[in-house]
Amino acid sequence: MLSYEQIAEAIEAEGRRIGKLAEECADVAQNAAEAEADYKIKFAKARMQIRDDAAAVGNKVTVSEVDDMALLEASESHRTYLVASSALTAIREALRASQARLDGLRSLAAGYRQAGG
Repeated sequence: MLSYEQIAEAIEAEGRRIGKLAEECADVAQNAAEAEADYKIKFAKARMQIRDDAAAVGNKVTVSEVDDMALLEASESHRTYLVASSALTAIREALRASQARLDGLRSLAAGYRQAGG
């Protein structure tokens, strides 16, 4: 069983971890937002260019065809966006898990105090 001092040390350590994760989460969120914006801009530009090119030569293309071709054009930025989005999800999950550990440690400390330890 953990002593009260060990619980207090673990609470401090988890609090520091949460602070670091929160800072990292902000950075990752910024990167994800920039990657999303970059992808959406490239995708939109590619769609417009594909439609313009098709119209210039008299070809008709469906919306699905335009989207598929635009995705190929913007595939690298799409991949970057997906990776950044996944990293943001992972860091948020780590932050939630750390907060849950902190809550558990606080409950242990409260129980210890209540028991007179």
